Amino acid sequence: MISKTDIKQLSRLSTKKGRNEYGLYLIEGLRIIRSALRAQAPINRIFVTARFQETVDYQSMSNRFNKVLKPELIDEKTMKQITQTVTPSGILAVCSLPKKTELPSTLASNWLYLDKIADPGNLGTLLRSAAWFGTTQVALSSNCADPFNPKVIRSGMGAHFFLQMVTNCDLHQFKSSDHSIIGADHRGISIVNFNHSVKDWVLVVGSEAHGISKENSNHIEYSLSIPAKGSGNSLNAAVAGSIMLYCLNNL
Repeated sequence: MISKTDIKQLSRLSTKKGRNEYGLYLIEGLRIIRSALRAQAPINRIFVTARFQETVDYQSMSNRFNKVLKPELIDEKTMKQITQTVTPSGILAVCSLPKKTELPSTLASNWLYLDKIADPGNLGTLLRSAAWFGTTQVALSSNCADPFNPKVIRSGMGAHFFLQMVTNCDLHQFKSSDHSIIGADHRGISIVNFNHSVKDWVLVVGSEAHGISKENSNHIEYSLSIPAKGSGNSLNAAVAGSIMLYCLNNL
């Protein structure tokens, strides 16, 4: 049976301070937890409600559980208290935060660099797109949203378990590598007409409100845009970044 102390601790994981204090974060929902199990992510505990336990979805994944990772039954009120969501899905897991890493000395492969992406939904979507298009190395500048914020986790839909992320990273650290540093910029040349060399690249996506920051714009070698075919003012940062990831991975 879950204790009041456990509930208090788990509730604090909805805050960055609580996650850093305990070295844990929450994932919620069938699809994300299924991805975590498939990726053999460091899951410590799983909680389910009686309602969810009766669903076909639960039965379909029950064979993935074992005696060590046996789901614990909690009531709907407790689930809502822990997740702090209006309508919890009915299944919740507690994972260990990955150890903080720095950029490797050898920067092989392509990278996505996120420059002060503040909106959790946009950050999660960009991580999801990076995983989908095979750009598994992601660097985040300071002042990005916390990648383990519950809203980022939900938007990422399991992408976190397939990415290597470096936080509080300065873009100039890539200058010593042989990467092409590419900025997503509506004033740049069309990505359709861009022919880059065979060397690896870093795609920089700037903040929703201000674009690529001044300190990082000096490091951009190529500014690329997405040509419009219809009307509208601009593309959302997550949408633009996702399209560019697709294009760069298919040039």
